[in-house]
Amino acid sequence: MTTRFCRSLLLPFLLLPLAPAAFAQREAGPPTQDPFERRAVATTAVSIGNYRSHAYANGMLSIRSTDGGTLRVRPWAEGVVRVEYYPAGQPIRPDSSVSVMQAPEPWSAPGKHLEGPDQGASAVAFEAHRAGSVTAGSTTLEWKTDPSITIVIQKNPLRVSYQQNGETLVAEQGGAFQQLTAAGNAAGGTGVSFGLQPGEHLYGTGSRALPLDRRGRKLTLYNEAHYSYQNGEPTLNVSLPTVVSSRGYMLFFDHHTAGTLDLGATEKNTLEYRGEGLQNLGYFIIAGSSYAEILSRYTALTGRQPLPPRWGMGLIQSRFGYRTEQEMYQVAGRMRRAGFPLDGLVLDLYWFGGTTRQGDFSWVPQNFPDPKRMMRRLDSAGVKTILISEPYVMRTSRNDALVRTQGLVGRGLTDGQPYTVESFWAGPATLIDMFRPKARQWMWAQYDRLKQDGVGGWWSDLGEPENQPADMRYDLGPTRRIHNAYGQAWAGILSENYARQYPNDRLFNLARSGWAGMQRHSVFPWSGDINRSWSGFQAQVPMMLSMGLGGVGYMHSDAGGFCVGPVDSELYTRWLQMASLGPILRPHGEGVPPEPYWYPEPYQSIVRDATHLRYELLPYLYTLAWENNQTGTPLARPMNYGAPYLRLGDTPGEGETAADQESDQSLTADWSWSTTASSAWGQERLTARQQRAFAAQNTAALTNVNDQYFLGPNLLVAPVIQPGQRRRNVVLPAGNWIDFYSNATLPGGRTAGVPAPLARIPLLVRAGAFLPLASYVNTTARYHTDTLRVRYYADPTVSASSFTMYDDDGQSRLVAQTRQYQLISFQGTLRPNQADIRVSVSGKAYPNAPASRTIELLVPRVASAPTGMLRNGEPVPATEWQYEAAGQLLRLRCRLDSQPVTVTIQGLQLNTTPLGHTAPDAVTLEAPDNRTFGGSTNLRYSVLTPGSFQLQIRNAAGTVVRTLVTGPQPAGAHSLAWNGQDEAGQPVPGGVYTAGLNGQHQRLVLLRQQN
Repeated sequence: MTTRFCRSLLLPFLLLPLAPAAFAQREAGPPTQDPFERRAVATTAVSIGNYRSHAYANGMLSIRSTDGGTLRVRPWAEGVVRVEYYPAGQPIRPDSSVSVMQAPEPWSAPGKHLEGPDQGASAVAFEAHRAGSVTAGSTTLEWKTDPSITIVIQKNPLRVSYQQNGETLVAEQGGAFQQLTAAGNAAGGTGVSFGLQPGEHLYGTGSRALPLDRRGRKLTLYNEAHYSYQNGEPTLNVSLPTVVSSRGYMLFFDHHTAGTLDLGATEKNTLEYRGEGLQNLGYFIIAGSSYAEILSRYTALTGRQPLPPRWGMGLIQSRFGYRTEQEMYQVAGRMRRAGFPLDGLVLDLYWFGGTTRQGDFSWVPQNFPDPKRMMRRLDSAGVKTILISEPYVMRTSRNDALVRTQGLVGRGLTDGQPYTVESFWAGPATLIDMFRPKARQWMWAQYDRLKQDGVGGWWSDLGEPENQPADMRYDLGPTRRIHNAYGQAWAGILSENYARQYPNDRLFNLARSGWAGMQRHSVFPWSGDINRSWSGFQAQVPMMLSMGLGGVGYMHSDAGGFCVGPVDSELYTRWLQMASLGPILRPHGEGVPPEPYWYPEPYQSIVRDATHLRYELLPYLYTLAWENNQTGTPLARPMNYGAPYLRLGDTPGEGETAADQESDQSLTADWSWSTTASSAWGQERLTARQQRAFAAQNTAALTNVNDQYFLGPNLLVAPVIQPGQRRRNVVLPAGNWIDFYSNATLPGGRTAGVPAPLARIPLLVRAGAFLPLASYVNTTARYHTDTLRVRYYADPTVSASSFTMYDDDGQSRLVAQTRQYQLISFQGTLRPNQADIRVSVSGKAYPNAPASRTIELLVPRVASAPTGMLRNGEPVPATEWQYEAAGQLLRLRCRLDSQPVTVTIQGLQLNTTPLGHTAPDAVTLEAPDNRTFGGSTNLRYSVLTPGSFQLQIRNAAGTVVRTLVTGPQPAGAHSLAWNGQDEAGQPVPGGVYTAGLNGQHQRLVLLRQQN
């Protein structure tokens, strides 16, 4: 849905196939005020002061300052520390958190018992226990909270630093402070600052159309909706108070009030947080040996994302908007006939009557005469129905009087009366008070009634809220204090009531806004009302990755672009190719057709192929969803994320005996970021290895890559985000990489030029990887794993590798408790001329689980037929395996039941000859600021290899009309302006032109006014 609606008209020939048209106009015009505008209040920062005294009690260190303030430090969990600041005169009571779910763990000094020293220990030992093992010096307090972590409190002035293995990881610079207004009161809030190191990169902070590395920017912490935004928009629908550092820590500021994050913009080596109107301050330091470990600890603190229903990972088709029951049937039927998969259809606001009926929560009977039957029929065809709802109740809604008289809406700050938002784009409306218990009950009653009718999922739109005047208040406080928590509270209505009333149903909630911890509410966020342009498309990769580094693993976009831009078949195709290899696939838009069957060939077939590949990859994608549920690792990951993977242990799980384990064949999960060792010597070696690995993945080439990503541990996706591009540079991490389509080998640790034909985007597989695939089905309702095609990318550089695939019934929420799921483990060991592949299954059978599976093992890049094949040590007849010489592919089928299967390939010869002609392009011509323009446009390009370049403008006849010479250019982003003039400085006629640079071209349309 939208905050504003596109006013531009399509060309007449494009209007015809869209009947009935899906347009809407903003009847009331644009807002009369900026809903996010706030006049800055000048404040003065007053520091906490110096050390006066300290005391330890029950796992918490409290320090009193000379100005009467209090600083409290508490180890919360392994690698997690909470710091609190209370200015003088303020109660020592932390603000209520909307984010934190984990209670602090009981703490004891490293190597000591929680209960204290053993009987008979020395008086010194008992005194150390009472003091929390805090060492007080003349200038510092030192508190060793675990074997590798020491918290250091500088006394004068009071500052907190965090040491890991003897080195300072992060340290307060200006320390905690109050923001005093000109009147001398503390209404300005509180804040804290930290020092930054040279070369340190900062990530996270939520959904912003900015590069991945946020260092050097000052960012607003206030959720905002910006209609038709493009690349460069700094504040959008989800801002997160979390910053992840390339040095191995996260700062999480546990307040939901409006605030700012200054990430080295004002002072290049200072990170500063300021929270508006706060009377205290609380933040967490979360350390880890990898980004995966940091996110594991953060999501343990704020809650992890439950498993999605498997249908939510299929193709969900949306539009603004389907208006009738018949149109829903028609779209589902056309998708099937055109050969596209489909698992969900989204109903925008026409199901309840349109923009002026927001808050009705009831079907329009003329258009949807029997919604229960409609949803039942669609469901029987494997298509779920998803309904939109908004937090606004229009004054024209059937429920307007009810919500006002029952006190379910936001009130005026001064008069306490129901507040009408006059400037809301759809007309006057009230806002539900999502923090008021009675209002939450009313909202749930609407959802519960619709769920019982057959609704499969939900779409929570406008939840910033996008227009929320500052002179309102709610049960939790005034607008500026609660705004960021509003979407979180709304999402909690669904998640909490699902858990209570439908405990075994998985929730699917498309939501546009939220806050730290939103992932635990089964939120699948999208990036807002994006402009349908290459610039809008280019913003999506860093937005998805930044949200992932804030614990939100399912960020996605309106695939194809939502609004304003014209039909662009190439843009639509490239966007759908990327979305098919992302967390959620949901084409959506208004004004132009978002359904893939409207597009001409070859685009339609190319998009069809991309969606089919997604469904074939479901065993892999669903395993990534499980990994996210278990650890918080996002599905899509930045290039410097590292490669966590699951290993199987052999110890019983919690509450499980060895006999239980044997009976249900369950195995425990052990993730690769283990930070413990059995001896001091082993711990030192482990620490050194982790530090080397973290440094290796944070090389300069990988720290700020904004146009490619990892999909799970084994796939590297390089979307094509420039129009007309048929080859692109790809940054390759260390190790060998194999082209998914051609099986060509690309050595890593460099930037390579890779073919990017329109038919597909570069998709590379990590050497040594196992990649499970299933047969294509047109809905996940028909998904099955009784037959798996498993590619093993054996490579001489990887002697051992593994992948564990997760499988369950795709719908039961309680699988963790019932343990009705299975883990299918693939392990490969490579020796000279031989590969051993072990496949095993563990866990309990779930409903309709296959009694056995057929594993079709595919080994690409095999140079010649192997000399022999063994299955569990016995020769495999030559008739039961095939070698395809033309494709250099080895095939073997085996049956997997409860007993492991080991396949040995003897005489294995691999062809790892590197792909030729992979030298990277020295310069890449990018999409211009405006492809259609009347005055001038900026022609953008990025330089990989420094040098001078020549950009030529040619007319439709191919004649050069202007040559622009760059002069020496360093690596990085650049642009040249063309003002529509020729070499002589004369205006050229309007028409179609082409900008050419280094063999690459961009199409331009110059408009001239007719006399």
